[in-house]
Amino acid sequence: MVKTNGKFLSETISSLGLNKKDKAKAIVNARNIVEKIIPNGRNGKGHSSIETKGIIGLVYGRIQSGKTRAMILSTALAFDNGVRIAVVLTSNINDLVAQTHLDFTRDLRGVTVFTKDDELNREVANAKLDIENPEGRILIISSKGAKSLKNLSTFLRKIRAGSYHMIILDDEGDQASLDTNTYRRSTNGNITLEPSSINRLIGKLRRDFSKSSVYISVTGTPQAVLLQSSSSDMKPSFVSMLPPGDGYIGGDFFFNTKEPEDNEHHLISVVPAADKSELINSGVPIPAGLKDSILFFLLSAAAATFNLGEKDKGYQFLCHPSLKNSEQDQAKDRISRFLTEIKRILLGHRDRLNINENLDNQYNELKKQLGDSTPTIEKLKSIINRELRRKKILVINAKNSKRHGIEYGHGFNFLIGGNTLGRGIAIPNLLVTYYIRSAKTSQIDTVHQHARMFGYREETIRYTRLFTPRNLYYRFRDIHYSDEGLRNFIAKHTDSMSPASFPVEFSNGLQPTRKNVLDVNTTDIIWPGMQIYPNYMRLPQTLKTYKYVMSLVATSLGINDWENNIKEMERKGKIGIIVTVNKAIQILLQIRTNSLSSWQDKTIEVVIKKIGQRLGGRIKLKFREAERTIGENGLLAQGTISGKEQRDSQLDSIPTLWIMSVTGKPESMIGANQTFAFPTIIVPNSMPSLFVFSKR
Repeated sequence: MVKTNGKFLSETISSLGLNKKDKAKAIVNARNIVEKIIPNGRNGKGHSSIETKGIIGLVYGRIQSGKTRAMILSTALAFDNGVRIAVVLTSNINDLVAQTHLDFTRDLRGVTVFTKDDELNREVANAKLDIENPEGRILIISSKGAKSLKNLSTFLRKIRAGSYHMIILDDEGDQASLDTNTYRRSTNGNITLEPSSINRLIGKLRRDFSKSSVYISVTGTPQAVLLQSSSSDMKPSFVSMLPPGDGYIGGDFFFNTKEPEDNEHHLISVVPAADKSELINSGVPIPAGLKDSILFFLLSAAAATFNLGEKDKGYQFLCHPSLKNSEQDQAKDRISRFLTEIKRILLGHRDRLNINENLDNQYNELKKQLGDSTPTIEKLKSIINRELRRKKILVINAKNSKRHGIEYGHGFNFLIGGNTLGRGIAIPNLLVTYYIRSAKTSQIDTVHQHARMFGYREETIRYTRLFTPRNLYYRFRDIHYSDEGLRNFIAKHTDSMSPASFPVEFSNGLQPTRKNVLDVNTTDIIWPGMQIYPNYMRLPQTLKTYKYVMSLVATSLGINDWENNIKEMERKGKIGIIVTVNKAIQILLQIRTNSLSSWQDKTIEVVIKKIGQRLGGRIKLKFREAERTIGENGLLAQGTISGKEQRDSQLDSIPTLWIMSVTGKPESMIGANQTFAFPTIIVPNSMPSLFVFSKR
């Protein structure tokens, strides 16, 4: 039993200022994580019963939901239960390193903290004093840069960290940490190709301290981690779901409707598809969507200032145009010039761009959200005029990022960026997001991380809006559906299934993650209309197995004494009967194969559960007899379902499971004149998406 009343957790909770309700939730979340590595707590001698060797964990949170706080609390709880050293690996982005450093040092009390990896060598003696003290605890925050990781490994060796229990928390563990040479290695067959630099250094760190350390990847986008092959040293052995706290605003608020106009909170404005090309063409007027988004923000931020008061870090407008620095600079120039034009109008100059009419239109949009709480437009114009004098326009990218974080102004801030603002960075009081970054095929994990509008924004949600083209709304919507499907699947099956086979759903125009971290030989895709069958059967099939499978099918079809009524069984079987997913799985698990195709004995249960989950939890069971030529080693080169039977199954609204009583033809290389049960699953064309999974 994990000890939850220790001093480190108690002092951390006090520092965080959690109320009674939040405190209880925080303890539960931290305990769910720590129990995976400290199942028995401390023994009678005061030593922890920590299981570390080989443990690789995944903590799956939500975007902007407080994963850092969960890491802080889990670290405190681990410290109370015998862990002596905690290492936090964070993105090699200065702003994120600074943010993580600030969060941990502010809230985790009574711990010696090291954050400047280039100065670790000078701290060895100091660290030894702490670690040799039974009450001492050490926290090291390191970026995932090659030099930083080398400095970290050297430091840990010098303080003999292998003598103490250690937890390694990899913040945004799906980024940088994975081996980006995996795809090349799996396609060209060069098994001597070394892992990519950061993956190799993290792997060495873990191996050097494998007997005393636990590695936990923390992310809101685990697609790449879950799709690692079983041979990867990044494949998680457990998944801990991290629920958000009260007041969290996520995809349900923004992307839960088929069309953006149906959003009940009025949080979406569709911008013209031409905005992107017009933004980078300085010879044309400012894009209509960008203009509307700026005007809405000025009104919304002014209303928030009037109703909620000023904020220490001001109110934010986020422009996410592209990952190219040059296009971000162009966006800054367009925004700056348009704000100057707005200032001219408010000072009484001629309205050359029809700004007043556009301002009235956006004021009406704001009233949809604020209703009677909307200040008069005259009052809002007065506030805007005042705040434009102290506005800040900040381009946040790798070229100009600073170690101490974003320097927000106290008024209205316009943030422009790409990848640096796309992962991990928390943007306080974000009201308006203008998002036009697009690609022919988008990665689910990358785009989902761009949803910086998610978070604990109950106070400001009525002042919030996303401006984006319709096609990008659809992508965000499909990503939200994929994320919810994955969460629901894990929540339902986490106790009965290994994380090795959790499937990731996606749709056309999307891919689950970047392909360079995936092994093409161990991942597979299921798509609408697909016929899934084992291409190698394990033959001979025992008579006991065959008869048991036939009896399960016959009972479902309402056939008694099936051995003497096989033709009636086939007649009813061609019509089919609706069964539960569990019944279908019960039948399938009896049949053993040596398949090398999409059908894998270890993962077919996952496949049918995922298809069933997406299509109402029902399966149509069908049956018939067949004769086939069986090749060497039990090869069936083609499926047993074709023509009208295949088309009818594809046109059905639910998946079809065909069980065939197959007899090997005399010319078969194996199984001649032998009868065995052979399964086939037909995915209906109506399945709304594809999914990918690691099949071994």
